[in-house]
Amino acid sequence: MTDEHDYKYYTNLGIEKTNTGDFNEALEALDKAIELKPDYALAYFSKAVVFHNLNQLQAAYENYTKAIELKSDMIDAYYNRAQTILAFDNPDENELKQALTDLTKAAELDIKFIDALYFKAVVQKKLKDYEGAVATLDKVLEITPQAPYSRALKKLILQKYLNK
Repeated sequence: MTDEHDYKYYTNLGIEKTNTGDFNEALEALDKAIELKPDYALAYFSKAVVFHNLNQLQAAYENYTKAIELKSDMIDAYYNRAQTILAFDNPDENELKQALTDLTKAAELDIKFIDALYFKAVVQKKLKDYEGAVATLDKVLEITPQAPYSRALKKLILQKYLNK
């Protein structure tokens, strides 16, 4: 019996199964999509989301990376890959720098991506770039003046780290 479905069908099925929490079925469908079209970035991205949900962070990281290699303007892949790094147990300085690069890229691709900017500031703070973090938070507050987390983080950095 031949399979009548194409890679888009299996990608959509994988996304649907992810949304209902059927992660094993999602992975099967996404693997089939990749088998049918090995250069389809959305299938790798979707597979990364499954691994992210399963807290299999290294596999998620690798699949986000593959999606980015195939489609270098995939904003959510950069953002999610950075979130994967931030979910590691005690990410080291190089990992934090990679997260910063990814969040910077996501914010460049979408200049109003508030979450990317906020987490960029969080990473800058972790890397002790307090001035940079404040500048990034100022960008968030320009876009969304009422952003409470950004306001609170900026206040903390100014008071605790920059003595202002």
